[in-house]
Amino acid sequence: MKTSINAMFQNEERILPQILKIWEKYPIDHFIFYNDRSTDNSVDVIKNILPENRYTILNCEIETYNESLARQKMLNVSRDYNIDIMFSLDCDELLSANIPKNWEKFLSYFSTSDVSLFWYNCVNNKLNQYRCDPLYKSNFKSFIAPLKYTNNWDVAEHKFHQPRVPNINLPKVYTQQCGVLHLQAINRRYYAIKQLWYKHFEFVTYKHSIEFINNRYDSVVNNLQFNEKEIDYKLIEDIEFDISVFDTLEKEKGYLDFIKTHYNSNLVTFGKEFLI
Repeated sequence: MKTSINAMFQNEERILPQILKIWEKYPIDHFIFYNDRSTDNSVDVIKNILPENRYTILNCEIETYNESLARQKMLNVSRDYNIDIMFSLDCDELLSANIPKNWEKFLSYFSTSDVSLFWYNCVNNKLNQYRCDPLYKSNFKSFIAPLKYTNNWDVAEHKFHQPRVPNINLPKVYTQQCGVLHLQAINRRYYAIKQLWYKHFEFVTYKHSIEFINNRYDSVVNNLQFNEKEIDYKLIEDIEFDISVFDTLEKEKGYLDFIKTHYNSNLVTFGKEFLI
């Protein structure tokens, strides 16, 4: 079966070298990227690490962000390449270590099921601890789409935080025996500032109300109370990642400057200590 990883990126020059060196070891046939108007050297990083015949980079051609349209464009390319199974990952995510080690058996499950994997959100500067607070205790998500059974996206305007894959016409099953490791919250400061950037960006750009924005984000952030648990070692063994890359990333990506320029105290319902 032919496989692809489909990933959107915007200014991921710092994190891509580590992520791609792990991804390129997966038995993936093709990588399909959507470049959301990056202004750094992300594209050059991809070109320097991956062989030319192993990736496609699509460039954003619209001014207003539309996640569904971006994901549909990548899905179209997957279909053009006759991909059987599409993995939808972000550039701060890794497959649990036991997936590539059991590749063929793992892929076989998608011939009969829409397998929803556990989304392990790593915390406390460690790969072996993950969030288990209220919204993350049963944190399953469809990251992988068998294209034979997968619909297209509704590309009416959508902004942030859409599902990773369209509707899949197979019975849903859930597993915590393998999953996706998400590194966004592994550095508490970076996570808090990124979420505050989302809030300020939506307020400035989309004119969403403060009440709407706070209701949208605060339950997810949970005041940075993660109720962490230990990850099964088999899910992270042999994965090497330098977590210090997140120490200054919020500055390099412009999140902190944007918040300070458009600061609204009513949006800062957590993480105020990190804005000093």
